Amino acid sequence: MKTIILSITLCIGIISCTNSSRKSVPDQIEGIIDGDASLTKVTSDMTFKTAGSPLYMDGYLYFTNNNFTGPDSSSTFRMSPTGEVDTLVRDNGVTTTLWASGKGTIYACEMLGHRVIELTKDGEFVKVVAGEYGGKRIDGPNDLIVDSKGGVYFTDSQFIAGREKMQETTAVYYVRTSGEVVRVIDNIAFPNGVVLSPDGATLYVANTPGERLFSFDVNEDGTVTNQVDFAAIQLVNPGEPGGADGLAVDMDGNVYVATTRGLGIQIFDKNGTHLGNISVPTSANNVSFGGADKKTLYISAVDGIYSIPVKTAGYVIQ
Repeated sequence: MKTIILSITLCIGIISCTNSSRKSVPDQIEGIIDGDASLTKVTSDMTFKTAGSPLYMDGYLYFTNNNFTGPDSSSTFRMSPTGEVDTLVRDNGVTTTLWASGKGTIYACEMLGHRVIELTKDGEFVKVVAGEYGGKRIDGPNDLIVDSKGGVYFTDSQFIAGREKMQETTAVYYVRTSGEVVRVIDNIAFPNGVVLSPDGATLYVANTPGERLFSFDVNEDGTVTNQVDFAAIQLVNPGEPGGADGLAVDMDGNVYVATTRGLGIQIFDKNGTHLGNISVPTSANNVSFGGADKKTLYISAVDGIYSIPVKTAGYVIQ
């Protein structure tokens, strides 16, 4: 499944490339972004169907190009610190999320592969992390986050391009370190992005068609309780879907929400107060922190991967 192809150099350095930059916010977002910060298109020489899942790990940037109408063409890439791009995985099962496992490997949600898998940093298959629940195949794993114990939360939005659904509901699952898969949430219409607070006590879940971001208290065994309407997603027009997709948090507990409805990255403090937005040229679908100091925000949008410097380091387990 692994194919390595050396491609052209896109820019000199992942963070320093400046081929396509634009003003990202008219004013600073206090404590988050300076007013003169600009958005940089990292993948300026690549063409995407839908870019996705930026993961910064050991100086390299991993990301995907997904095609839901022609899934066999979906691929996973790795960009070196000097801007060279390797194609790590062809026909990647429409990998919607890449996340560091905390043990030197990568976890990946294969939405149309119907499983969560573990890969080496070179894209080689290691094992299936989760492929079934209750003796039936999981449907469309969408996003994931790893906790401090090594357990994995992942969402299954059942967005599977018209294929037969095997589970009776959309859900959020938790994979214990023993390998046991537990369904922890089953009442969200379209669970998508998922992330933990820096202290691991709160789980945030995006509901894409809804107007609210949910939070839950995390129990010692990985189950969750006390569902709360944490934040109101900002809408382009009243009554439209919120479009909340991928999530990230920084060390201060601020929550970053990639939105597909035209408002880019929406930022909320740990109390759910809206702080401001980072505009993106096309619909944003995921967001993550990277760079040596974890103060670069990477954004995946329809047309590529973008970055912007931030003032507060992201919460990242690698």
